[in-house]
Amino acid sequence: MKILISGATGFIGSALVALLQKSEHQLYALVRQVDTRLPPNISQYTLATLAELDQPLDAFINLAGEGIADRPWSKKRKAKLYESRVTLTKQVKEQLKTPPKMVLSMSAIGYYGSFSDAEVDENSPAGEGFAHELCQAWEASALAFNEQGTRTVIYRLGVVLSEQGGALTKMRPSYLCGLGGKIGSGRQGFSWVHLDDVLKAIEAALDNPTFTGIYNLTSPHMVEQKDFAKVYAKVLKRPTFITVPKSILRLTLGEMSSLLTHGVKAYPKRLIEQKFSFDYANLAEALLQLETKT
Repeated sequence: MKILISGATGFIGSALVALLQKSEHQLYALVRQVDTRLPPNISQYTLATLAELDQPLDAFINLAGEGIADRPWSKKRKAKLYESRVTLTKQVKEQLKTPPKMVLSMSAIGYYGSFSDAEVDENSPAGEGFAHELCQAWEASALAFNEQGTRTVIYRLGVVLSEQGGALTKMRPSYLCGLGGKIGSGRQGFSWVHLDDVLKAIEAALDNPTFTGIYNLTSPHMVEQKDFAKVYAKVLKRPTFITVPKSILRLTLGEMSSLLTHGVKAYPKRLIEQKFSFDYANLAEALLQLETKT
């Protein structure tokens, strides 16, 4: 397959590149500028040179996007989050001479907002707030490829667990110091997915033409945040007795604190219906496996 990847040097992208190269796919990377972190056999294109890619693409995998939890959501930061997702996706569509046969784009379960104790699936209504608005616009920009007859798949990601990057690598130091624990009531949903299952789902969408539309990409066994804290502390053999008040997070992180104080219990209904099998459906097993690799 001839595959264009945006975000190829992120922690999901770099793992995906390594996996796809084993199957001898022809990979192309969309970059801001030439990136020496990428293998030399991957052709690199910027938005300015993308029109020069004259090979018909079997797939465009859209992983690009500034880290949503990297810094507080100032007006300027919100604009960057939007541009790196929505604007970029629109520009790729405009620049490609020939539409790809399929597009696989990421989104997030932030689309649903906060549903407290309720479980949501792909048929549940949208939520409110900036995270929802961002996800909704990002999905719309990807679904626009349908106008060209392109098969489009969107994965609404939960918290991706990996030893290579993402939320777990940010949380691990505080948990190792015995400072991990409940956030607020701890009853907010913590919908998670192992990186290996993300890669497996991407391959499934590439290979199986019946994959189309929007899917929750989360473990079928979602937990509450307080349960995640207990399990992770146990895996690290550390205590967990800290409770972080919501007010402190709001004071320090502002609107972005909603990523921690609000959660959703997202069920991967459509993936289950398509007989997708998760290699890591159990949280304790997933965290133990990742800790042995650290």
